[in-house]
Amino acid sequence: MSTKQPNWDALTGLFSIVFGLTYGGYAYNMPHPMFGNPLEAIFMPLAIAAIAIFIGILLILKGGIAPSILAIKALLNESQQRKSDRRKIAITCVISFFYALTFEHLGYVISTSLFMFAMLMVTCGLSYWKKGAIISIIFSGSIFFTFNDLLAVNLPPFPFFN
Repeated sequence: MSTKQPNWDALTGLFSIVFGLTYGGYAYNMPHPMFGNPLEAIFMPLAIAAIAIFIGILLILKGGIAPSILAIKALLNESQQRKSDRRKIAITCVISFFYALTFEHLGYVISTSLFMFAMLMVTCGLSYWKKGAIISIIFSGSIFFTFNDLLAVNLPPFPFFN
């Protein structure tokens, strides 16, 4: 009798299937070309979606549901340090997503200052907010000056001075 080891195969497979279905749906709804084969432009995205769905099904069949449930239970029962590390990783992902959303709209200096300040608060703690604010403003301003003025590489400017 072999005991199952915890793994994430079934959940990864489920994610792959959902991704493939979503990607395939968007690919199928792409506008068709006016001339030639109407499916030619969507053939490759549909093939990628089909491969993602196929791999997802294989992962679910290979891994099984029970080991993924064991993996979730192990995740819930892990140490406080590991939970704190995972929380920091999740917060970093959210902060990075908002940075990408605000980069063009707020300009390089403002968005990068906010991003760096938030990242310094995640890594160093809230007690270092003054140092974090000074470091993030000086860093983003100096990088903007270096690239914009010295290297002639245009970064998104301040939104108020366009």
